[in-house]
Amino acid sequence: MFRLFLPLFVIVCVSVPNTSATTVLLLKNGGSLRGELLNPDEINRKTHRVKTAEGIEITLDAKLVERIQPRERDALIEYNRDAPLTEKTVENHVAWARWCTERQLFEQSKVHWQQVLELDPDHVDARRVLGYIQTQDGWESHRDRLEGRGLIEDRGRWKTPYEIRVSSMLGNREQAEQQWERKIRELLGRLPHTQGELLSIRDPAAVIPIRNVLADRRFSNQPHIRVLLLQVLMQINDPDWLALQLVVGWTIRPEENEEIRRLCLEEVQKRINAQPEIRGIVIAVYRSALKTKDNQVVYLAAEILGNLGNVGGREAVPELIDALETTVTDVHRTQAQGPSFGPSGSGGLQWGTSTVRNQRLVGNQAVLAALVKLTGENYGFNQEAWRAWHRQPYRSPPLNLRRS
Repeated sequence: MFRLFLPLFVIVCVSVPNTSATTVLLLKNGGSLRGELLNPDEINRKTHRVKTAEGIEITLDAKLVERIQPRERDALIEYNRDAPLTEKTVENHVAWARWCTERQLFEQSKVHWQQVLELDPDHVDARRVLGYIQTQDGWESHRDRLEGRGLIEDRGRWKTPYEIRVSSMLGNREQAEQQWERKIRELLGRLPHTQGELLSIRDPAAVIPIRNVLADRRFSNQPHIRVLLLQVLMQINDPDWLALQLVVGWTIRPEENEEIRRLCLEEVQKRINAQPEIRGIVIAVYRSALKTKDNQVVYLAAEILGNLGNVGGREAVPELIDALETTVTDVHRTQAQGPSFGPSGSGGLQWGTSTVRNQRLVGNQAVLAALVKLTGENYGFNQEAWRAWHRQPYRSPPLNLRRS
């Protein structure tokens, strides 16, 4: 039976990785244990004391060990002493390659297999060990196969040229974002003198840093800084429209100051008027917000969609219908009185508090108001009636050509 005498013989130490000569103990159960043998000079050892690379000392019953391989340092000494004197034949190189593999000298083993191929290019074992496969055109190495597919080795990994370009771009982008975040925080620390410099930022690489700074709790009580950073975001035209989406999302943050939400919404409306093509991006943010479980977010998103009027058209109607009813949780806490008994059998009354949570569906008035504004219909909070109406072909309302 395999036993580790952990309570008596294992000592955990905090140390650097062991650089002493390593011994490999091959166990009878097929496993192995590597480390520094602490009692090598002990005669007729009944136990082997081994210190692993992690600094753990293990005492192992000698009966469990099949054999002990020579220490790697001793094996390397033996190799450096004898290998150069060996005649350079295929048989000798094969023998040395296998000898090195058994003793964990893998680099030396690879060298000998390569020497085998120089002497015998069709040596099957050498080809297979070195990663070659046989094709109709002869032997092909792993590197040749990958390069034939157009892959390029990059820091130990094989990648397509596109992956390498993307990786390089992401690395450059990450470096630029780090620089921008440091720069923005520095400029904020020197306000108001640096306000003009902040408002002149147009680089898309500054979007993520601004988002990170906005999330910094140190600015939670400084609304003027948040307004300034949101103004900067609105002036950045990044290809992914992330800056715009961040500002749109800010209009439905329940924890944000109402005045700041209003300013953000005004900026969003100005952008829509100036760039009608961004309408879909704006509406998509609010449609996604209607699916959240935060009732306050749903309320704000519905209210804004209703106020945007025809900007949203019928696009947000399905989500508005789904959000017509909101789940509300009512929490009731009551004091409860009950008997209590001690170990001796004595009793008395004990007071406690119990909490009861009840969930119920309520109509969301802001959602209904938005539906009425966007459709000109009113089916109340009857979701099935709204869905039946929405399944019908849409007919545009007649245009009113009269001047007001």
